[in-house]
Amino acid sequence: MLMAPSRLLSIALVVALGLPLTALADEPVATLDAPVRAPTPVLHGHRYAFVAGGVLALGGLGLGFFAQGEAKRAQGLSSARDARETLDRARSASTAANVMYAAAGAAVLYGLVLELLPDEAADAASLTYHF
Repeated sequence: MLMAPSRLLSIALVVALGLPLTALADEPVATLDAPVRAPTPVLHGHRYAFVAGGVLALGGLGLGFFAQGEAKRAQGLSSARDARETLDRARSASTAANVMYAAAGAAVLYGLVLELLPDEAADAASLTYHF
């Protein structure tokens, strides 16, 4: 017996809430003739170069600190063989850090060039793939 009033109440709510929607659907809707803009992405294709430059620079910093730590550690070793291996690791890490710094600079320079070019030329020179 309690089911009937709740069903009637739910049907009444659906009808009452649905009527204004059907009444509005019959009326013509006024629209603006303004052009619709597509949402612009936060990072354009050429701005990823700045992100890549930052990541490469951080990697270079990490390798640079590692190289410094290995060089200081090599000074405290008593075995010539261990000191030589440690210095070789420090030199390798230092070389890798320098390469990463150069790559970071090239990526940022590439991003700056694309940023200063007009949009059509930047899209043509961009290294990103457009689907």
